Amino acid sequence: MTKTMLFDTWGTLVDNYSIADVIEQYVYESHTAQKVAQDWRFQHKWAMFHLTLSDNFVPHPGLNEACLRWALDFHNVKLSDAEITEINEQYHKLRAYPDVIGALKDLKGQGWVIKIVANPTKKMIEDHSKFAGTYEYIDEIISSGEEMHAFKPSPKVYQIGMERAGCPKDEILWVTGHQWEAFGAVRQGLRVAWTNRARQPKLRIGIEPTYTTKNLQELADILAAE
Repeated sequence: MTKTMLFDTWGTLVDNYSIADVIEQYVYESHTAQKVAQDWRFQHKWAMFHLTLSDNFVPHPGLNEACLRWALDFHNVKLSDAEITEINEQYHKLRAYPDVIGALKDLKGQGWVIKIVANPTKKMIEDHSKFAGTYEYIDEIISSGEEMHAFKPSPKVYQIGMERAGCPKDEILWVTGHQWEAFGAVRQGLRVAWTNRARQPKLRIGIEPTYTTKNLQELADILAAE
């Protein structure tokens, strides 16, 4: 029986904050680079939320650059347009979390089909997956931004994932590192695994993921035991 995992990637398989390694080469100071990376990611999330809620759409990588410019302005970091473009073009240089490669190997060994359903363009996902070493474990990449002109947690994103899963709904497991994304998946009647790396407190509003784990390897071990 086919069983499919529909994965998020930014903040689930790869660490967006690792882009600080790139930024540091332009700002020459690691603490400033880390702050810019954190607020670049902060604005990513809110920009995509605001666009989705207002039924607007701005495609990546242009939206990505706008968020970078916001973060630089917020921290009063002055870079040239050419330097900003160079940083944005290196956004594929995101490291996988330490447990991810081993966990993906285990999950593939358990017979799972692994597909990405995520906001960036397909090329952006391919590029950072190759850089991080996760690409060889991925069976299909679905860009909700390109295909649906919608970002998570729009219901459109979950719908395209279900349509492309290649198996019945009850054989799908949606995997994300974000509690808010898990809420959207539960709303669509999906089984959901929340990888809570940041050890965030659970928002107790009666919406429960099927699994909550501290990393992806823990999820792989639980599924193997079942």
